[in-house]
Amino acid sequence: PFILPKQINTVTRQLKVPFGDGIITTLDNIDIGCETCEELFVPHSPHIDMSLDDVAIFVNMSASHHILRKLNYRIDLIMHSMKKVGGIYMYSNQKGCDGDRTYYDGCPMIVVNGKLVSQGTQFGLQDTE
Repeated sequence: PFILPKQINTVTRQLKVPFGDGIITTLDNIDIGCETCEELFVPHSPHIDMSLDDVAIFVNMSASHHILRKLNYRIDLIMHSMKKVGGIYMYSNQKGCDGDRTYYDGCPMIVVNGKLVSQGTQFGLQDTE
């Protein structure tokens, strides 16, 4: 467990907190699970266990670099994952060049229960979509 700083302890009356999945609960009791970019691609992604704990909204703040046809793989992976566990998956990806040879293609998306409902552009020039 992680010992919490005194300022947080004063407000929450908690002394320590366990390490684990990143789950945020809103004031109206909606659980939002957080994954990092690489966690989506592993065989036992965190969203699987989080969905068993009644998390229905998942976010992924990614820095997934461009490889030919990787976008298709990424979309299929997210759609199949949400078809299996149910819920909403909001995926955002860095875009642009890192100053070397790596390029991030953007293409944010929202998938609901396995259906792609919104998708941004790949290689877009807008700061936000």
